[in-house]
Amino acid sequence: MYEDFGTILNKGFKSWVRNLNICIPFVLNFLISMILYFLFFALMGLLLFTSTSGSIIDPATLSNKEIFTMMWKGFSENLGLSVFLLLGFFLFVMFVQSFFTAGAIGMAKKASETGDAGLFDMLVSGSKNVFRLFLIVLLITLLLLVGIIFMVPGALAVGDLSTLIENPEASVNGVTALAIGTILWTVYIIILNLVLSLSSYVLVIDELGPLEALSVGFRFFTNNKLDVFFIWVISIGLTLINSLVSEFAGSESIIIATTSLVPVLVLQPLTTVLWTRLYLTRKGGKLYDPSDLLSDPDSF
Repeated sequence: MYEDFGTILNKGFKSWVRNLNICIPFVLNFLISMILYFLFFALMGLLLFTSTSGSIIDPATLSNKEIFTMMWKGFSENLGLSVFLLLGFFLFVMFVQSFFTAGAIGMAKKASETGDAGLFDMLVSGSKNVFRLFLIVLLITLLLLVGIIFMVPGALAVGDLSTLIENPEASVNGVTALAIGTILWTVYIIILNLVLSLSSYVLVIDELGPLEALSVGFRFFTNNKLDVFFIWVISIGLTLINSLVSEFAGSESIIIATTSLVPVLVLQPLTTVLWTRLYLTRKGGKLYDPSDLLSDPDSF
């Protein structure tokens, strides 16, 4: 069933309203990630602020210079363990996020096709696609890091950072090259995110392998550039608006808490439904009409 862009927005919004439980995977991901980050920083704190005698040093009793010195000493003395913990932690968090993201996409697919989605759909889709989604997220992350090559000429031109700090005027050309490289890397990241924005959805919806999903996602973008761009702009725009509201609202704890929860409760679930509906309608999938479901009082 082909739908124009306005219809996708309208029916996608109604489908989200009918299935507000699509926020549950994002809420669970947020809570579990917070717990994991807390445990990780507690562990790293023990690693960095434990003296050679085995006693834990209170950072509050130290000056900023002493804190940085101790952190660097603790990191360098435990370099292998520190790198292992950092890499292992971020990979594990990425894996957990992949499970809940796959679950949310699965719920959005079920809601778009049948009108209703439940937690069972999250568990089935998450368990079925978590490893492949983890791999594609890892591949995209590596592709994003490839853009660091834009900064290499500037970094080589700048040379020793200590010399730059002492005499900034001596490395004007190097700093300029580094700034241009940073801008190019940023542009590269934006373009890559846009071009591959549907790859994760393709992988979960069609149950493809990571490389095939990247290929299909790229082809989908080339065939639907404007629609993909508009939803991408809507996603980024809503996030920026929420950030601006949070910034200008002041320091009221209630407002800060509300704006912090909006992405998890509203923005991520809504955009997930819109991306899913866009892909399903462009590939000719069978979709329920949310207006028909909403008009039926017995359906609630």
